[in-house]
Amino acid sequence: MILIKTICAFLLSLLLTFQPGVTLQVKTVEEYNIGAGKQPDIAMDPTGALRIVYGLENGKSKDLYYVTSTDQGKTFSAPYLMGSFPKMGLGMGRGPQIASTVDYTTVTIGDLGGNLFAYRLDHEKNSWSGRIRVNDGDSTALEALSSLDAGKGNNVVAVWLDTRLEKTNNLYGALSRDGGLTWDKNILVYKGAQKGICECCKPSVFIGAGGQIYAMFRNKLDGARNLYLTTSKDNGRYFEPAQKLGTADYVVNACPMDGGALTADTKGKVTTVWRRQTDVYLSVPGEAEIKLGEGRTPVVQQTDKGAAIAWEQNGVIQFRSPDGAETISLGNGQYPKLALMPNQEKIICTFEREGRIIIKVLSL
Repeated sequence: MILIKTICAFLLSLLLTFQPGVTLQVKTVEEYNIGAGKQPDIAMDPTGALRIVYGLENGKSKDLYYVTSTDQGKTFSAPYLMGSFPKMGLGMGRGPQIASTVDYTTVTIGDLGGNLFAYRLDHEKNSWSGRIRVNDGDSTALEALSSLDAGKGNNVVAVWLDTRLEKTNNLYGALSRDGGLTWDKNILVYKGAQKGICECCKPSVFIGAGGQIYAMFRNKLDGARNLYLTTSKDNGRYFEPAQKLGTADYVVNACPMDGGALTADTKGKVTTVWRRQTDVYLSVPGEAEIKLGEGRTPVVQQTDKGAAIAWEQNGVIQFRSPDGAETISLGNGQYPKLALMPNQEKIICTFEREGRIIIKVLSL
């Protein structure tokens, strides 16, 4: 498949040349059009291999595709069809999730029949495993909303909305120590105090440099739909009491359908991004939130220079540089995801644009 590549650096430099006081931090932006698809997710393995999964509606079925790049985003493989899944959740944050360790890549899909399934790619053998069910309660992941992250070794953690308690959505999780081939017993990450947590907002999970597991979700307490953060320091055996993020309340009798994202630096400082009403915020636990602007579906990627952030604003993808000094437009799109090259020289942003999968390679 021939990929369409657009070099936008010249136009970008012209745009910023006429803005006094602006220092160009994002040096070049390259664009690739992978093809038709929805809800992409992205992962970078420790060797620098970039891996992307996404779904594609195909009549009554939904196809799962996988794409990779081994040259820092200069070229991409042809999309590989992993299979067809009629009940795969696809849209509004529902879609395949991907994480990559030294030896394996893990892909999960949420099935609207109520199960979360995993597939494992063995990097050395270049072969995929069969389907593995992650939730150990049958048909309990009905919302098909989940998150996945990889840590040291071949550890992988998944979290998802689960209805096994009182038929309301609570946050459950599971740890795999072999890149997703087998999973430990499911753990209750957080039980909602007032008939569960927010039903249609995607949770987030991140494994810190020290092995801490951070999980973020939208709660449902006293009429407010605020984001909360909980942490485990013992591989998920115990999660600390969840703490509210932000100082104000988002009081609404409906699901915002927007879960935000989180990351942490090597010292354990957590950075979260999320939406309240029509605005996107950056929030560090215990500190007042910082408004970034109008928008939705923010994502965040930690770098040595700070947290890079992307979000959708009125149908356009915005990218905020890691030092916070610059925000640029990446063009029309929705549902962005970010990944960082191991050498910290490039950030990859993938997103939907008019039913197609777009990849932007940003040189920092």
